[in-house]
Amino acid sequence: MNYRLTIFFLIIINILGCVNTGLNSNVTVKLPEHTIYSGKGLAASAALMGAIGPTGIAIGAAIDIGIGKDIQSKNDRHRLQAEIKKAVNVYNSSEVNVIKNINLEEIKFKQKGSDEFVILLINGVITFSTGKLCIINAKSDESYEFTKLKNKKNYANEIVINKVASIIKSRRICQI
Repeated sequence: MNYRLTIFFLIIINILGCVNTGLNSNVTVKLPEHTIYSGKGLAASAALMGAIGPTGIAIGAAIDIGIGKDIQSKNDRHRLQAEIKKAVNVYNSSEVNVIKNINLEEIKFKQKGSDEFVILLINGVITFSTGKLCIINAKSDESYEFTKLKNKKNYANEIVINKVASIIKSRRICQI
């Protein structure tokens, strides 16, 4: 008899666990096509233009675009999407007004001061189950090592995930 009671409780726990995950699995996370980097390449465009003409602007911009591609190549896009979904599901499990969609329109790393440090800028929209939209215009409070960002696998993802999770958790970006 004790054996049947244990099996019964395990089945109930399993059913309740599946019901909870089913509610949270409808979250959509959209990411921008490219990670943007803005640094001294763009700033040098004016100087390059003075030296070699209009081609200098293109060269300066190309430097930053190339660095952005380097950063993006070190980071797994699918992993970033999955981790953001996981953070949203944690939030949704304790809220009535759940997040249905996160659309990150821009993920940008911008040089701060010296060549050694960058900050993160995120722009996007969060859509809640009530239809309310929350505009995200977030800037990191911290600075991150440029060389680590450019060379360490999934480091940019870690930075973005932590920032998005803190936005969701703190609700300071928009009032629900």
